Amino acid sequence: MSSGSFEQLEADYRAALDRTSKAHSAVEALRGSVEPLGVGQPPEISAALRAAEGEAQQAWNAYIPVRDRYWATRWGHEGNPPKK
Repeated sequence: MSSGSFEQLEADYRAALDRTSKAHSAVEALRGSVEPLGVGQPPEISAALRAAEGEAQQAWNAYIPVRDRYWATRWGHEGNPPKK
């Protein structure tokens, strides 16, 4: 993430948010049903699901600092009261 203009910050934020959204959607698609397992039935975690969960976590970890920088600039721009 560069320390350039607000437009670049917003583009970085939207890219990180999009990556996070796609990664979590992929995890949900691989998980399938949310029905509870029966007694004595362990969950089956495939290598693809484990990889998707890893990517989702990496995307989330990359998103958080970008989100914090982006939203810190939004005070006073979207009807929020400016910090005093």
